[in-house]
Amino acid sequence: MSELPNGWLRPMISEVAEVNPRKEVHVSPNDLVSFVPMAAVDEVSGKIRSALDRPYREVSKGFTHFRDNDVIFAKITPSMENGKSAVAQNLLNGTGMGSTEFHVFRSNGAIEPEFLWRFIRQKSFREAAQTVMSGAVGQQRVPAEYLRDHLIPLPPVAEQKRIVAKVDGLTARTARARKELDRIPTFIARYKQRLLALAYSGIEAEDSITLGELAERITKGESPKWQGFEYLEQGILFLRSQNVGWGRLLLNDKVFLDPAFNLKREKSTLQSGDVLLNIVGASVGRTAIATEEIAGANCNQAVAIIRLKQRDSSDQSYVCWWLQSPEAQMVINEGVVDVARANFSLASIRAMSLPWPSKSLRAEIVRRIETAFAWLDRLAVEHTSATKLLPKLDAAILAKAFRGELVAQDPNDEPASVLLERVKGEREFPQAKHRQNVKA
Repeated sequence: MSELPNGWLRPMISEVAEVNPRKEVHVSPNDLVSFVPMAAVDEVSGKIRSALDRPYREVSKGFTHFRDNDVIFAKITPSMENGKSAVAQNLLNGTGMGSTEFHVFRSNGAIEPEFLWRFIRQKSFREAAQTVMSGAVGQQRVPAEYLRDHLIPLPPVAEQKRIVAKVDGLTARTARARKELDRIPTFIARYKQRLLALAYSGIEAEDSITLGELAERITKGESPKWQGFEYLEQGILFLRSQNVGWGRLLLNDKVFLDPAFNLKREKSTLQSGDVLLNIVGASVGRTAIATEEIAGANCNQAVAIIRLKQRDSSDQSYVCWWLQSPEAQMVINEGVVDVARANFSLASIRAMSLPWPSKSLRAEIVRRIETAFAWLDRLAVEHTSATKLLPKLDAAILAKAFRGELVAQDPNDEPASVLLERVKGEREFPQAKHRQNVKA
């Protein structure tokens, strides 16, 4: 355990805050109070969002009571692990009622609620609390006694306020960075669509051809259940629409069939270089190329197979990229027939007309698209890495704060030990006065 700065203490939480204090009611039955279900607490911002207005009489029983400046902390899995906690502020009539799955912390004056909240919302605190959870699977809870006995670094109150202000300033920067980073995937997707639109524009109208003219075969698979087959743990790979992404195969979720399925569905047995197009459901329009890895696989009726007459990898890529272009996607979306699920027909695929310039120009278009997309994909990877770093940065800020390394200490601040003794005395004085009154 690290050494504390001068003027700091490390008391138990129960010495600076009451955990699950007794219910104190200062409202009438018809007064409105803030009702806070678990879903109203934002685990990212730590704010109470969309609290409901309720007459006190409707929520007075069977819910957790708290008031302004109390800290609420989810005690049940997975809400606790997700970080659902907040400082209750601006409650109607200063009163809140909420989920019974909240623990409540009420400062006795020795700790700022915002300081306490930042301590308990640390990932390290929640990970430690997770190790002492008890109860049935899916209903495990953090015991209140664990929270009462947990040690907390306690600086002088004035320094607590400086720490909170500094943390707020730094985390506001990371929040802005997170907001900007969240926009990057949208920018990348838009840029890709713009690139595809430009790549296939400016080609003379007479230089066009239909997919029906280009293809040796345009077909689709079939449900294995229609043929009496069930999924197996091994066998031939069976592709479904979830395995066809935007320009790439998604093979994390695999299923297999008996090889005998290919004997019944030879026409939909995949070959390397086949262009795959989703034609049923929410993922209509997604397209990818069958690789050597999945040659010999089969697919279901949600996936169309476009097998070109000329088995040229550059032309296969050209067709695949074009199917993802805004022009082709518009044709697909307009041609979808909604019955029970969105459906784009094989006849519509055959009728699709695409630009077909010279062989050298087709190859150059593919080269430019793939070069640009490779750069954008690298940018996406860097975005993912940067996004993962932000929570670590926030955690490092908090860790530094609770080691006393974030703001300078002021020797004029009242030490935490003096503050704690004074608070204890203030709490004991009313009790002693009450005993004297009873004796009298």
